[in-house]
Amino acid sequence: MEHIINNKGNKIHPATSTKNGSLIRRSAHWIKPRIPALIIYGYAFLYFYTGIAKLQIIAEFIRGNSKIPYLGKYAELIGWGIPSLEILLAVLLIVPGYKIKRFALHASTFLMGIFALYLTLMVAFVEKKLCNCGGVIESMGWRTHIIFNVVWFIAGIYALRKTKIINN
Repeated sequence: MEHIINNKGNKIHPATSTKNGSLIRRSAHWIKPRIPALIIYGYAFLYFYTGIAKLQIIAEFIRGNSKIPYLGKYAELIGWGIPSLEILLAVLLIVPGYKIKRFALHASTFLMGIFALYLTLMVAFVEKKLCNCGGVIESMGWRTHIIFNVVWFIAGIYALRKTKIINN
């Protein structure tokens, strides 16, 4: 392992160098409090993207929903409702009002949990698997898609906790 000799003749490890360490610490101190906001804007982008993608292929999305066991009879409602809800949540997540953002983040996290649960149950119990998520997300493998949704669900909970939104 390479060591650096400081101006006092002492060997030091590069990672413990005051100069390098302080840059990393400053970066971490700058990034850490912004993570919840990044998650919120990530949700906004994700929901806006998937909502628009679903609306662009609305007939196919409704047709796919009609094949879902037990929910197929509500295909039209789900077909228009989910993308509309996603776009609405995306807009609410970027509105500056605290109470609006709090509601939107709660709803977004809950919705992502529902999506993750739906995918998990479908993969476990349904022979002909259906995914109508829209855009690039629809092209993910099942395991990747479930992991993606669970990671976003956990990120939403993290953002709620770190912004003290759950406790209010």
